[in-house]
Amino acid sequence: MLGKLGLSTVLVDRFLRPFFEAIYVTPLAQQSSACFRFVLRMLAEGRTSLPERGMQAVADQLAEDLLVRLCSPIVEVRPTGVRIDAEWKDFDAVVLAVDLPAARAFLPELDQTDEGTRSSTWYFALPSPPPVSEPLIVLNSTLQTGPDEADLPRLVNVAFPSLVQPSYAPKGWDLAAVTVRGPEKLGFGESWVRHELGCLFGIGSLDAWRLLRVYHLDFHQPAQWPRTLQPRVPVASGIYVCGDHCAEPTLDSAMRSGQRAAEAVLEAIFVADLRRV
Repeated sequence: MLGKLGLSTVLVDRFLRPFFEAIYVTPLAQQSSACFRFVLRMLAEGRTSLPERGMQAVADQLAEDLLVRLCSPIVEVRPTGVRIDAEWKDFDAVVLAVDLPAARAFLPELDQTDEGTRSSTWYFALPSPPPVSEPLIVLNSTLQTGPDEADLPRLVNVAFPSLVQPSYAPKGWDLAAVTVRGPEKLGFGESWVRHELGCLFGIGSLDAWRLLRVYHLDFHQPAQWPRTLQPRVPVASGIYVCGDHCAEPTLDSAMRSGQRAAEAVLEAIFVADLRRV
């Protein structure tokens, strides 16, 4: 698609490639043009924000006025119930809102061919001010090329969320979120991340940056080999399914798939009520 658009090599290599590789933590050549267009449209039509109380605030808002039971590992699911340890709980409908590997464990008939991208996010606390003063995502436009590009660890972007949402860091401090593409097994560690950060920002020493936490994601999101992604029907074996594996691998698609599943549940319950009348 990029070739047909006639975009310059500089634009692609210095912006589009690092930007979309940062979004999907996968080489641009392995990305779908449908996802490319979708993200550009979302960025053009919508606004980007961070909740004051973190992403958990989104789930908390959805859960308002609901009875929520936490820390209850599900062993088995069926269309009208779930099993917690040896106890079955019956419901009008069951919605499986989990990532693809977890969904496959309950529903083996789901696509078994899709692989997932791998990444890690490193959170650092640093004294204010950060290297950039505006709410920007800093891209790594230094390209790695060659047949093993996808297998190499790569620092893809750095963001300072506290510049967008000051509640994310105490006064006098800022929060840095560093995303690295590639699985933990590649062997990169904190010293490698600090070296890459130093090169990216031209900083000789990052001794003042204090590592807070690292999240290694063996399944960051479903891989998207070039293809046209169609929204998946939100039901399998009588169980409603939602997540980023049901459409494009984005937060927007995950939320929209949840809406589709909820609408399908309400429609099924409405039809069942009519039949009982």
